[in-house]
Amino acid sequence: MSFEEDPTRIPAVLEALGRAWEGQSDLSLATFFGILANRGVGWGSTDRELLSALAMIEHTHPGVLPRIDGRVTSRFLVNTENPAHRVTLDPSRVIVRRPSVTAQPGVWAYIGIRPAFVGGPLVVSDQEGIDHRLGVISRITLLDDAPLPSISDLSGVQRRDLGDAVFLVALAEGQTVLVDHGLHHFNPRRRQLEHHSHSWESLQTCRPGEPLRAKLGAGASELELGEVLEILVLEDQPFES
Repeated sequence: MSFEEDPTRIPAVLEALGRAWEGQSDLSLATFFGILANRGVGWGSTDRELLSALAMIEHTHPGVLPRIDGRVTSRFLVNTENPAHRVTLDPSRVIVRRPSVTAQPGVWAYIGIRPAFVGGPLVVSDQEGIDHRLGVISRITLLDDAPLPSISDLSGVQRRDLGDAVFLVALAEGQTVLVDHGLHHFNPRRRQLEHHSHSWESLQTCRPGEPLRAKLGAGASELELGEVLEILVLEDQPFES
């Protein structure tokens, strides 16, 4: 009897469907079937083809955050609610952003992540052992299976080519720049946090050891900020195996 004729395959296929759907539980089942259709699964597809597509979807949007000894080994974007955050996790660091771009992203090292799954809380312990409760997980997205700690150079990047990528550039004196389709500069002062957003066309220079220089949009002049210390990835296209 072939796999496609074996009735004992049915529980395993339904279980795989459930795991993959749990990773995107905000979607209706009909919408989820549409995602499968976009991957070529439809009328006439074999159950093996369906299982292969479900495995790839689950790998990109797992229902449970994969951990080894309390750490992730890949880079993930975790969306949470109550309160809302966008949390980038890699093997050594946590980067937390609030919905408003006026809030400076928080970056810190961690020692462990509690078991985490869609619909459950995201709790991360920092190096002092303090637990940070970052909301209820609504989606987990794999960004990079084998991430580098940082990016060596963004010089020459054009805004029109940025796509879904988001970067955080750490500058001297505690300043940071969030790079998406705007440039969001955060400069902590003694009594307040200064925040300025700029429209930009290209990054003239953006590499550690040199000032960040950007060509601004709408005919504005070049913007020069402080010395670049490190460039971190916050978001990118979801990883596809």
